[in-house]
Amino acid sequence: MLLRRFPAICLLLIAGLISPMRAHAGLFEQLAVCPAASSLGSAVTAYPEGCGGLAVHFNPAHLATYEASRFDNALIFTINKREATYTQGIDPETGEPWAPFGGWFNDGKDPLDGAQAEQQSGYMVIPIVDYEIPYLAGAGMGIIYKPPEPESRLTFGFGQYAPFAVGLKNHSGDPFSFMGRKAFFLRMVLAAPAVAYSLTDTVSVGASVGLGVTLFSFQSNLRTPNTMVALTGALGEATEGLEIPVISELTLPPPWFGGGMAPYDKAAELELLVEDYFTTSYNLGFLWEPTSWFAFGACYQSESETTMEGDYKFTYGQRFQNTVAWLGRSPMTIIIAAMFDLPYQAAPYQKGTATVTMTWPARLQLGIKLKPIKQLVLTCDAHWTDWESWKALEVQFDQKIQLFRFARMLGYMNSPKAMHIDLGLENTWHFSYGIEIRPIKRLALRLGYEPRPTSVQDEFFGPVPMSDMDIYSAGIGFVIEDHPKPKPKDFHELLKQIQHPTAIDLNVTLVQLKDKFVGFNESKNMNSIDFTDIVYNPYAGLEMEQEMSVWVISLNQVFKW
Repeated sequence: MLLRRFPAICLLLIAGLISPMRAHAGLFEQLAVCPAASSLGSAVTAYPEGCGGLAVHFNPAHLATYEASRFDNALIFTINKREATYTQGIDPETGEPWAPFGGWFNDGKDPLDGAQAEQQSGYMVIPIVDYEIPYLAGAGMGIIYKPPEPESRLTFGFGQYAPFAVGLKNHSGDPFSFMGRKAFFLRMVLAAPAVAYSLTDTVSVGASVGLGVTLFSFQSNLRTPNTMVALTGALGEATEGLEIPVISELTLPPPWFGGGMAPYDKAAELELLVEDYFTTSYNLGFLWEPTSWFAFGACYQSESETTMEGDYKFTYGQRFQNTVAWLGRSPMTIIIAAMFDLPYQAAPYQKGTATVTMTWPARLQLGIKLKPIKQLVLTCDAHWTDWESWKALEVQFDQKIQLFRFARMLGYMNSPKAMHIDLGLENTWHFSYGIEIRPIKRLALRLGYEPRPTSVQDEFFGPVPMSDMDIYSAGIGFVIEDHPKPKPKDFHELLKQIQHPTAIDLNVTLVQLKDKFVGFNESKNMNSIDFTDIVYNPYAGLEMEQEMSVWVISLNQVFKW
């Protein structure tokens, strides 16, 4: 029998290997949804065997293949490690270290030159209650209900999971804090009712609807090592004591710009928390299993549009406040401020309401399952994600922000009521692979590998600091009870039964991001020396080397009735 299958197996494997592999791939989607799926490199579209009700995410059509009702309860915990070293870059035109305004400040030496950054921990905010937790963890839940009628072709499901989640926390004084002291992005599906239907004995289809929340939390120190910003400080120092009686107070009171701003000082702090309590999406699944040794699956996960609203607060540094106050000190400076729409009344902070509109990307996943022998399953999936639908991160504020009003004079081309950062993400295609070995009926050993190149282009690296990934997974599944539990007679018996799972799945995943080097003036979102790239380049003129890895540990308890 195996010899007869061998040509088909070879053909399918060759097709997978010679398929075009040049593409950028995903960012932080479905890294921690289901332990069994993670153990197989998420290559489970044709074989979400261990996911139970969480198949509503990977392929809702697979619900139809289960013979009993089932409840899955998954717990997920992550451990993050991120380190970076910053070095002052060499200006190719001069052969000297680059510094704003010719090195006027700090002898031309950036205080972050030679600095080492180390991420403190993961970070998350619980939606709705907005409670902060200094680590990144989560839970997933899935339910399958099989109608008792033997002739019924319908199966119902329900899931709860987070298809997108990432969170980082850094010390306030750490160099990382200028690109995010705390950051958390979440798309959480709180309720995903699903239905699957067996069209024939070999073909099933399914659909689920995802109702959930989206949250974006961001806190960051802000600095502007920009030549035009440094110019205000240089003029401020040069005009110290340049007092012409009467004339100065009517025109340009010294020191100009109230002493001006320093490029290496903290200009401001930003705190932002926005949420959308009702987001929607849908998943469509297809499963074809013509024989016991081969299956093909497909799942389309729709995009999800969200408009998050919440609160923000900008807290300004003293030198920035001095500069703004100077613009209101004389008739001439007030006229100049009015001409350029510059602020002239200093405020220690601005706060109000903010809005972030974005589109969580659509995904398509196609996969095959091969079972050449009873004890071995091979899986391979192709993944596509429409990250181009998220073109930019734009935060709309309810008032003109003084920092952005000043930035417009220095080349910022967007509204002073918005923070706009182009992300430049590219669409994704990549493959993942899984192996499951069952040495005995009750025991499953799983391995997975997913090489995931980044969607972030070099010139936009920074706000999303994700480089190419190699994702290695290993897991074990153990069946404790061969037979489903009897239907509980009452709630007390149900509570007793769920203390003793029928099976457990354990997974350990290593997300190893490849070392990233950002060369001098390479990223317009991180270290550009172009003075018009003022929002946002906290490391202008620096080079950065980054190492990053994430450990994901997850456990699933299975209960069958």
